[in-house]
Amino acid sequence: MTSDALDAPDALGALGAVDVLGAIDAVNWSEIPRPTWHACDEPERVGQALRQLVLSTTANRTGDAAALLAGGGFVRGHAGVVFPAAYAAAPILLELVEHGPRPRVKSAALGLLSEALDCLPAAGHNRVDTPCGTDVPLCCAIARHIRSRREALVAHGRGGGRLLTEADRHWRLTIDEVEPQADGTLIALAVLEGSLQGAPVAAEVHPSPSTGPASTSLIESLTVDAIGAACVRLGVAPLEAVPAGSILYPAECGLREH
Repeated sequence: MTSDALDAPDALGALGAVDVLGAIDAVNWSEIPRPTWHACDEPERVGQALRQLVLSTTANRTGDAAALLAGGGFVRGHAGVVFPAAYAAAPILLELVEHGPRPRVKSAALGLLSEALDCLPAAGHNRVDTPCGTDVPLCCAIARHIRSRREALVAHGRGGGRLLTEADRHWRLTIDEVEPQADGTLIALAVLEGSLQGAPVAAEVHPSPSTGPASTSLIESLTVDAIGAACVRLGVAPLEAVPAGSILYPAECGLREH
C-alpha cells in the first residue's frame, strides 16, 4: 500500500485509493500522442493531476487538481480543446464519479468528463486506438467509456443524466448480418449503443478486422427496439464495403477537430 494512500484515508478509503492509483500508474502517459503547442499539454501532467484529485481531502486541493486537468493535457478548457489522454483518463474519472467519497470530488470528475465531450479534439489528434478498433473518433471512444457506467451515472442524478444524454449522441452500431438488396442497398441487423435519430445520416464504417482507412456509408433508415437490436438500411454499396462485424460511428465525429 502506498504512503500517499495511507496519508489520505478519506480520499477513497485506503484500499480504493490504492486501486485507483494503480490504474493511473498502469497508463504509460508519456506515450500518448499529443500536440506540441505548450508544455502544459503533456499527458504526464494528466496522470499527476489525477493522483492529486484522488488524494484530495479539501475543497482547495480538489479544485487545484481539477484546474490542472482543465488547463492542459486532458482538456484546455479556455480554448475548447480535448486531447487523446482524455480517453485513458475517462475510466478513472468515472470511478471517482461512482465511488468518490465527497460530492465535490464526484462533481469535479463529472464536470471534466462533460468538458471532454464538449471540447473539440486537437487537430491531427482526433482519433485513438481502442481494444475494439483502431482510429476511433476520440469523442466516440470517450462516450463508450461513459455509457459503460450508465447505472452509476443515472444514480448520480441530473448531472449524470445530462452526461449520458451527451454520450448517447456519439452512437455506435455493430453490424451482425448483412443482406444485399436488388436496388444495391444493404439491409443489416445490428446492435445500437447510444441514440441514433434523424436518419438519413452519414456513418463512418470500420470493418473488423480493420483493413485500412474507414469508409463512409449512408444510413438511409433505422428501426431499433428497446434493447438496442436494430434493422438498418444502408445506401448503395458493395457487400464487402460493410462486412458483418463492422462498427459504424457518426461520420461527423470523425471530422471534429479544433
